[in-house]
Amino acid sequence: MTCTSTTKRVLVSLVALSLLFVFFGAASAEPLFKMRLAQVHPVDSDYDLRAKGFAQKVFERTAGRIQIDVFSGGVLGDWTEIFEMVQRGTIEMSMAQANANFDPQLNLAYYFPYIVTNAAEAQKVYGPDGWAYKIIQDLWAKHNIKALSVVPIGMSGVSLNKVPEKYTQPGASHGMKVRVMPIKPCEWTYEALGYIATPIPYAEAYSAIQTGIADGQMGGPPFQGWQFKDVNKVWIQYNDFFESWWFAVNMDVWNKISPEDQAVMLQAAQEESEIQWARAEELDEEYRQKLVKEYGWTIVKLSQEELDAIATHVRKTVWPKMEEIVGKELMDRIYKESGIAR
Repeated sequence: MTCTSTTKRVLVSLVALSLLFVFFGAASAEPLFKMRLAQVHPVDSDYDLRAKGFAQKVFERTAGRIQIDVFSGGVLGDWTEIFEMVQRGTIEMSMAQANANFDPQLNLAYYFPYIVTNAAEAQKVYGPDGWAYKIIQDLWAKHNIKALSVVPIGMSGVSLNKVPEKYTQPGASHGMKVRVMPIKPCEWTYEALGYIATPIPYAEAYSAIQTGIADGQMGGPPFQGWQFKDVNKVWIQYNDFFESWWFAVNMDVWNKISPEDQAVMLQAAQEESEIQWARAEELDEEYRQKLVKEYGWTIVKLSQEELDAIATHVRKTVWPKMEEIVGKELMDRIYKESGIAR
């Protein structure tokens, strides 16, 4: 009887040890994939949190088979370099913009004026069921990159030294020089808005305004305006484009991952995307309020009617020129999918 009890205890102990070994052995096993995810936004920003949240979910839900280390603050390079590194497989992942320097058609994912006029439209068009979302995924794939989901940044505007008198009148000349991103669609758009478009790299924009070379700058949502809090005094919410970044992975790496783990990555990316969609408008308003309360800025928000009038003018003026950049086939599709007449 004693022998039998002892034997049972030994067997139970062995089973327990085996289960512990399986559990901790699996948890401590070397990951099948170790990836680096690069993004340029600061540590502890919304975008750093989204990237780290994504990495944690993937690690936990794949039982440690996929480990993603996040490198924030641009420590692995700026966003233009990151695109090329993911394309080549030098690094495995990014949360970044598409780089239209590699393919002019990627302007649809980078800067294409007035595809939408507000955040609600943006979520429909750039969300997972949106027409632009699907086209952009195909465009990334042409460059050996699997685009997983959009990380919304926000609706763009312009920071200036003063409010132009006729800022709501499409085509009215304001006589003000605005630093634009050094790409033609930005030049064309801000010329159509009535400004003297001055292409200047972002790194030189602050000093350009400080020294009077430019009266203001464009290129992003209110948090970008906040970067110029000491040299400008006005923010106009033109909503000229929706800035979207993407979770993306090198296609060669992606193709080596099991379908089950691919599904985990897609789901985790989409969950973080949804969190940021809910935060995007709130974040824009936070920065507008900071500019008002802390720096005494004037904030100008246009009505939907005013935005629609400006968008119509820019589309008629700029979209025909966009065909020179993205090609007739894609431009025809943009007109068709957007429901906007030529």
